[in-house]
Amino acid sequence: MGKVHISESPIDAWGEITSLLQSSRRIGALVTFMGVVREISEGKEVERLFYDHYPEMASNALNRIRKEAISRFGLIDATIIHRVGEARIGDLVLLVIVASEHRSEAFKAVEWIVDEVKKEAAIWKKEYFKDGEYRWVEPERGDLDERIE
Repeated sequence: MGKVHISESPIDAWGEITSLLQSSRRIGALVTFMGVVREISEGKEVERLFYDHYPEMASNALNRIRKEAISRFGLIDATIIHRVGEARIGDLVLLVIVASEHRSEAFKAVEWIVDEVKKEAAIWKKEYFKDGEYRWVEPERGDLDERIE
């Protein structure tokens, strides 16, 4: 069964994939996106990230995005999980899973969901670098619908 969740704990990707896959016999495609903390950002070595959020606004945005994706792309179901708090190199911080009858819709939906989460969810990323500096990362903005059509 699909869901939306904001977690301070590590994300169990395989458990979530298995759960969604078992939710319907109509599923012909299951596509995932896993956002992972990388060690380099704009040429600088990253030590860790910190994700802050406005709980109610973030949850509402993720639920709206999930519901719209299901409708827009004719999905069977979808899961969106975003990690908040401190995250280290290699940690999974965003998991998007979509289930559909066919792969084309599933691939389009995953890209659209990730773009919408980055634009709309009240979740902010702070990068801490190995040299002691840090910075808040500006959210991505802009109309991405033309890429999907």
